[in-house]
Amino acid sequence: MVKSYQRYEQERCFGVIASSSNIVWLPPSASQGKASAGRALTAGLEEILIWDIKTGELLQKMRDGLNPGAADSVTSSAPAEATFLQYHDLTGLVAVGYADGSIKVWDLALGSVLISFTGHKSAVTLLKFDRTGTRLVSGSKDASIIVWDLVGETGLFKLRGHSDQITGVHFLSEHTTDIDEMEEWLVSTSKDGLIKLWDLKTQQCIETHVAHAGECWALAVDTSRNLAITSGRDNQIKVWSLDLAQEATKVAERGEFEKQSTRRAAEISFKEVGAHLFFYVQNADRTMEVFRIRNEDEIAKRIAKKKKDLKKDGYEDAEIDTKVAELDINRLVARITSLSLAALPKSKDKKTSAQKIQAATWTVCNSTKLEILLSTSANSIEYYTIPLPEVISKAQDIVAARQHSVELQGHRKDIRSMDISSDNKLLATASEGMLKVWNVKTTNCIRTFECGYALCTKFLPGGSLIVLGTKHGELQLYDLASSELLHTVEDAHSDEIWSLDLTPDGKALVSGSSDKQVKFWDFKVERELVPGTKDTYVPKMKIVHNKTLELNDAILAVKISPDAKYLAVSLLDNTVKVFFYDTLKFYLSLYGHKLPVLSVDISYDSKMIITSSADKNIKIWGLDFGDCHKSIFGHQDSIMNVKFVANTHNFFSAGKDKLVKYWDGDKFECIQKLPAHQSEIWALAVASDGAFVVSTAHDHSIRIWYETDDQVFLEEEREKEMDELYQNELLESLEGEEPRGDDEADESTKVTKQTMESLKAGEKLMEALELGIKDVEEFEEYASAMQQYNAKKTTMHPMEPVRNAVLQALGVTGSEYVLQTIMKIRAAQLEDALLVLPFSFSLRLLKFIEIWTNKENVSKNLTSMSQICRVLFMVVKHNARELINQKDESIKVQLSNVKEQLRGQLTHSVNELGVNIQGLKYIKAQWNMHHNAEFIDGYEQQQHEEKTAKKRVYQTVA
Repeated sequence: MVKSYQRYEQERCFGVIASSSNIVWLPPSASQGKASAGRALTAGLEEILIWDIKTGELLQKMRDGLNPGAADSVTSSAPAEATFLQYHDLTGLVAVGYADGSIKVWDLALGSVLISFTGHKSAVTLLKFDRTGTRLVSGSKDASIIVWDLVGETGLFKLRGHSDQITGVHFLSEHTTDIDEMEEWLVSTSKDGLIKLWDLKTQQCIETHVAHAGECWALAVDTSRNLAITSGRDNQIKVWSLDLAQEATKVAERGEFEKQSTRRAAEISFKEVGAHLFFYVQNADRTMEVFRIRNEDEIAKRIAKKKKDLKKDGYEDAEIDTKVAELDINRLVARITSLSLAALPKSKDKKTSAQKIQAATWTVCNSTKLEILLSTSANSIEYYTIPLPEVISKAQDIVAARQHSVELQGHRKDIRSMDISSDNKLLATASEGMLKVWNVKTTNCIRTFECGYALCTKFLPGGSLIVLGTKHGELQLYDLASSELLHTVEDAHSDEIWSLDLTPDGKALVSGSSDKQVKFWDFKVERELVPGTKDTYVPKMKIVHNKTLELNDAILAVKISPDAKYLAVSLLDNTVKVFFYDTLKFYLSLYGHKLPVLSVDISYDSKMIITSSADKNIKIWGLDFGDCHKSIFGHQDSIMNVKFVANTHNFFSAGKDKLVKYWDGDKFECIQKLPAHQSEIWALAVASDGAFVVSTAHDHSIRIWYETDDQVFLEEEREKEMDELYQNELLESLEGEEPRGDDEADESTKVTKQTMESLKAGEKLMEALELGIKDVEEFEEYASAMQQYNAKKTTMHPMEPVRNAVLQALGVTGSEYVLQTIMKIRAAQLEDALLVLPFSFSLRLLKFIEIWTNKENVSKNLTSMSQICRVLFMVVKHNARELINQKDESIKVQLSNVKEQLRGQLTHSVNELGVNIQGLKYIKAQWNMHHNAEFIDGYEQQQHEEKTAKKRVYQTVA
């Protein structure tokens, strides 16, 4: 009988507050109240997270697709990480760009994906909605810009003019006040150093300027004052004026200024507050600078004052004009203040531990304060307030103050070690400077301690005490009940403590260090005098040194066998030495690895030992003779951890190749691959009953993999992996093909990208066409035979054909079944699905279009008419040459019939739509007439009339 295993599937992912994407501020929800600071929308790797800024609580978590490890999930790669978020406040939609080039549009209220787009070949770097929220523009690392139609759910066109990553896009319109008008201009910047202006009507670039000598990193546009700001390398900031009404140059350079930070600007954003316009420059370090754009009256006063001063100094008018023009940018831009993140807690190795600003966004701003929301590279969110004085010109001493922070639910630095309590209810994770204890069931952080640079962690029996080994050779004992550090052994070792292990009875501790010593420790309860008293003592747990084992090389891992008979020690000389635990006499030496062994574990029956190394190999040894049962090339990079599952010889491994793998230690086969982490995995822990496994990585995520009731069969897993490999190769080959009918020199092309979904949709359509055409032809033959029978009445009565079982079950005809199949194909994948159809199938599809649009069926298919027209136009477009060269007259007659049938129906639809639009405009005009009132200042109106009034002329009559 074929052996099966239980499948492990990701149940939860936590520990990430904000990953490497941007951050979006959302207004408070109805349940939060007016006192709330609002919500923060961030990317938690592949998930979308919404946080309450004031309380630090996770309000909502959204993810799309199957959980990693599930039966139908991908085994070759992790889910794509979210790289950019864009929120549209009028529609409540959130567009999310991912690292694989896909874009998903989410509805926040429903927490689900409404639309999915695939068109980019690399990670999406920018997204921008238009005013109405009906179009979306995306920029990518593949140097292309795509405009998407959210109503039709298709890609309108792709703009290819840049030669490097897109760093800025913005819709523009000549009339900024009319919200109903579609923006027909687009300005973009790229790391190729260029700024381009695109006409979306003609889909062409009409202006190109060299924005910066090197790379251009950010773009911000303010449409109310027709200004654009771009950032180059170092501290270079350039201001541009935009005038779309100009015939010659619509984008013109206005000037250049330097900011304080010498690091490049990563992001620039405008914010209009009343009559004032502010913008911030977020630098690629831990600083941000806030500026103000002066209004025209202030600039005019400064110009007048400057001219007056220059005139006093004796300058001529021409020289005065030149000097005034040179100082244009200094008058336009006024610096308000700078904001700097606080440094992380200091460590013994470094003077400071800096964190950088990952992303920023404006929140609530008014005449008294500016508020900014930041996400940091240290996996946290911070909310800052910048007070504004009454007179902004006297704003030299403004200091930004941090109001709120979201940091409890994650570590600031990489988690280097973890352990699970004996009752499997608590999880301890330790990083540089921080120890956190989590509830496994709820994934809430219940304790946070400040600690040293932790390298190894162990729960003591009972789950209320935790011992840490640090980089500086300290042993630290923490008590969860009292939330305090009970005891510290500062000179436990003279170098890094890489590994800790407990005896099976939990009464003793073993530590291994780089100082070439294995030390044995006991736990003792000693009476300690309470400070401030003379005779009051309290019992306190302490770690007491017992004995030491000296070795010849640095120690990387120690492990005590479950029967407490053996002690395995991994050394820096690539070997593992096994000693008798009680006498510390040498027993075995396991050699064969080419690089140091990073992790060691012993099976529950103390008969097998597994080792994992930086040489990417896992070796399985017998503890009776020290023979190597099997050497497995397990991962594509260093293998950081191996752990046996309780009461079995199955084990888990995790490496720097971002994979967790589940192995059979008796058959030496990989049972399951678990891809989910986006970076190298540092630590792995297995529950005492094997019910779940926990892994953590450089991406700050902690993932819990639970054992499910679903079974895994090795042959099925191998077949699944081979299918994925074939599909990936197929898609790569399709991507490598030249686009059909496209000229590579064109700046605008159609949006196509073959995916497995579109290929499968094409296959389903071909199956439906085969089934449908057979049904149609059989009934046509039957109708012809019946006509002959009714005319002659001599032949036998023809038999009515029997429909296919699928059509009978659905209760539809062949043509209806094909139409239903087409309607099920997503609009974004329709063109790619039609591209895979051979010409013979395209002819069959034309026959069905003729049937759908005839007089009998056209009234039934009114709701599907737009989709039918799309299919027709695509089929004719992609097969135009073949159709022209066909000699069969029936095809031309068929096309002519479709043309006449469609024109009549479309003319009727256009007339009906025109009447509806005019009706809506009339209703809008009536509404404005009765509900809107225009305020007119009487004094200003009188002045205007006096200026524009014509003087009455009296004629003299003789």
